[in-house]
Amino acid sequence: MKNLYEYDDRLNAPLVAFNYIASDNNFPILPHWHYFIEIIHMLDGKAEAACGNYVYTLYPGDTIIFFPQLVHSINKLYDNSRPKGPDKSKTAIKTYGKRYMMMQPKYNLEHNSITPVPEEKTLTIKDNIKYQVLKFDMGFLDTITNYKTKFLKISSLAYAKNPEYIYFPKEVLEGLPVYEIFDTCIKELAAKNYGYDIVACSNISILLSYFIRNWARRGLDIDEAIRTSYQQTGTFEEITEYIEKHYNEPLKISSLAGMCGMSYSNFAKLFKQTYNQSCKEYIEFIKINKVEDLLLMANIDLTYISNETGFADCSHLIRTFKKLKGITPMQWRNKNIKN
Repeated sequence: MKNLYEYDDRLNAPLVAFNYIASDNNFPILPHWHYFIEIIHMLDGKAEAACGNYVYTLYPGDTIIFFPQLVHSINKLYDNSRPKGPDKSKTAIKTYGKRYMMMQPKYNLEHNSITPVPEEKTLTIKDNIKYQVLKFDMGFLDTITNYKTKFLKISSLAYAKNPEYIYFPKEVLEGLPVYEIFDTCIKELAAKNYGYDIVACSNISILLSYFIRNWARRGLDIDEAIRTSYQQTGTFEEITEYIEKHYNEPLKISSLAGMCGMSYSNFAKLFKQTYNQSCKEYIEFIKINKVEDLLLMANIDLTYISNETGFADCSHLIRTFKKLKGITPMQWRNKNIKN
């Protein structure tokens, strides 16, 4: 699975949003996985999205969400008929490659195998496959920590209970401005005006909240998911909330481990397993996010920012910022503040 890993820049680009148009050079999307959540909203054309052991047929207006560390891919739909009625049978994917053995779980469309397509039928621009994309690190969302953790646990339970839960056909999205939510995020990230991250995160939170409500209507026991979430990660929820409230104070990993009643080594290991980054990296991530917010205010100097965000001095701030971002705070400010 390691060779399928797709790198995401969680520090410099924890949220990306864009319109994707398929061409001969960038399609199909071969099997891969990453630590980001990825949401796709189909605009034009028809495609098959494989995820885990299932494949989902996407038509214009449909939406699908891929959770972190799930192998997924997108290919052209070679059977353009849209069948009627559900098919409750399931067929597992045994291997991954350019062609798959796969099963469409929602509709009566089953592929025992997909044979190589003759050259004259390969994808061309006229196939017009276009969709909107949101990819983000859940930790980036500007919302309360326990909501972020609970969503990941609820979504994990949803997928385990029923793989169909990651797929939202156009009909069940009626009334939700899905196109506008994606479009707003795309425009905000392109312009990067002050508060763009807050606007984008607010729109994503609306979308994720809708997903949870939809799962509840489709039979998922949300209370069970929340109980499971707390039993598994309640301690770390309290620690991450503590970090976000006290990020500008001296924080020692050994002290945080003691608050959990754990040894340093056990705390460090479990924290990284839960959040895919070390506790030190998490603290630095929170601090640098706060630094960026203050850098967008042109009249605030680095001495004030370093004091407000818990750095020992300006030099410490500059070293940490450059280590994580690759540029100095002032270079970042000049790049991101528009005259």
